[in-house]
Amino acid sequence: MMNTRKLIFGLSIGASLLGVNVLAEENSGWYATGSIGASQIADLDIINSNGVKTGQKYTFDSGLGLDLGIGYDFGSSRVEGSWSRGQSPGGTDAGVVFNDNVTIDSILLSAYYDFRSAKQWSPFLGISVGSTRVEDRGVDDTGASYGFGFGLSYKTSDTSEVFYKSTALITPELDTIGVTNGVYGNGTIGVRFIF
Repeated sequence: MMNTRKLIFGLSIGASLLGVNVLAEENSGWYATGSIGASQIADLDIINSNGVKTGQKYTFDSGLGLDLGIGYDFGSSRVEGSWSRGQSPGGTDAGVVFNDNVTIDSILLSAYYDFRSAKQWSPFLGISVGSTRVEDRGVDDTGASYGFGFGLSYKTSDTSEVFYKSTALITPELDTIGVTNGVYGNGTIGVRFIF
């Protein structure tokens, strides 16, 4: 009977110490982040003055994608404010090639969940809401946007991580440019530093 109590007591102390070590490995606190990579703007249907699809499309070349942000890490979940940019150096407009830059700038508030925050490798998933400004050949417009992101992070130390992130943002309506459900995505590699 006495040996069983000692065993249970010893196991409970060991389990509590193990739990403290796991919690100590979780990152938490304020952080800064930045990433760079590629961006792709989805093709858009061309709609005539009657609101009917013509069968032709705007297509965009892939370009530079990047983001900068600041956030707070609670351990397994994070909240982040960021600026994200997608860019295209040209494309086609109803089959006619254009070489003008198209830029998309988004200010976003995102929430992420890190599935294995106490481990060295951790996949993550998130959702975002914000405002997006599109500039296309001298015309610009701003609208609300929403999207999601996912990726994989690798802890390089107690205060830094490198990661790959893929994001997709949808802007339901841009009246001036005539866009409905515009989509762009970024695939970036970046770093996160916890203060």
